[in-house]
Amino acid sequence: MAKKIKKSQVLRHIVQLIMFFALPGLYAMTFNETKTVYKMIMEGNFNFLQAFPSLIEFVVVMLVTILIGRWFCGWICAFGAYNDLIYFISKKLFKGQFKINEKVDSILKYAKYVILLFIIIVSWTFGSSILESTSPWDVFGQITNISTIVNNLLIGLILLILITIGAAFIERFFCRYLCPLGAVFSIISKVGIVKINKPKADCGKCRACTMNCSMGLNLYKGDYAKGGDCINCLKCTEVCPRKNANINILGQDVNQSLAGSVAIATMLGVYGITNFGVDALTKAGIISNDSAIVSAASDNSAQKYKDGTYTGSGHGFGGTTKVSVTIAGGKITGVKTVSNEDTSKYYNRAIGSTTNSVISKQSGSVDTVSGATYSSRGIIEAVQNALSQAK
Repeated sequence: MAKKIKKSQVLRHIVQLIMFFALPGLYAMTFNETKTVYKMIMEGNFNFLQAFPSLIEFVVVMLVTILIGRWFCGWICAFGAYNDLIYFISKKLFKGQFKINEKVDSILKYAKYVILLFIIIVSWTFGSSILESTSPWDVFGQITNISTIVNNLLIGLILLILITIGAAFIERFFCRYLCPLGAVFSIISKVGIVKINKPKADCGKCRACTMNCSMGLNLYKGDYAKGGDCINCLKCTEVCPRKNANINILGQDVNQSLAGSVAIATMLGVYGITNFGVDALTKAGIISNDSAIVSAASDNSAQKYKDGTYTGSGHGFGGTTKVSVTIAGGKITGVKTVSNEDTSKYYNRAIGSTTNSVISKQSGSVDTVSGATYSSRGIIEAVQNALSQAK
């Protein structure tokens, strides 16, 4: 007899499907903005109000994760949905479930922290471009452009294939062991107000929750799961034969489907309100979306450029990108898009962070944006072309 899919799982998969097509780059944008925040803090030029337009995804996802846990991972992340899909297909094809040793699993879960630390040290701190061609989510985001991937992202493609193979045998393989953003979430989500309440004294010898946990957590050992590696997929709350596992908010057990709906509505609502607020502030002239970080105005370094506005072109992901660069007082004070033939979702992902970095560093030699590498390169090339006229 076929197993009936529970209500909360139907809702979760519907949300995943919608988000997969509506916001496929949210993971990459959030992780790149995490890098932007880190670098601004390290360089001592963090101005939250001015930086806010290019940090919307970071602010929303991080705040919601701190408050209510890792619903983003379990319900919204396109890369997580991809892992779920591969595992689902694999189970149907092979009619089995690969079980990894509990001790091995617990050790491997530390790998994502090592990966995060490596990225922070090598790429974010020292500005190395060695990882540019190795990003599997860059490949995932540009999967329809096979020639570009093979020529420029071959290592990333190999990693994506390996992740796909891993996901076929181990549920949420990437999320469990490799996701650097998941490492951040694991740390910050432990202080939230939502938990899976599961008094083990009432469980008996049943381990249904543990056997069905997407992240392989040993739920039978504790009285609750709160943040950390729990992604709030809610499988445990619906497979429990004693109805002992429940979503708990501020000490009150609530309906699973209701909790899922409220959590996703909260995240998307905050995201929408935040975007609306940025638009309002931009129209009011309080902040600028084209050049969000203007700390260069207080830079005491030697002047490098002649005052004026200069136009330059570069080749992006989908075609030619043209920008204008404004120099005032010998410093870069603004970068604006004149025109572009790029794919909008990649270009929009790249423009804010890239121009922020140009103004912050007073240079066209800046890092590309993860998840929009080639759009970033087009912008950077255009900026460098413009600056060559101002030297």
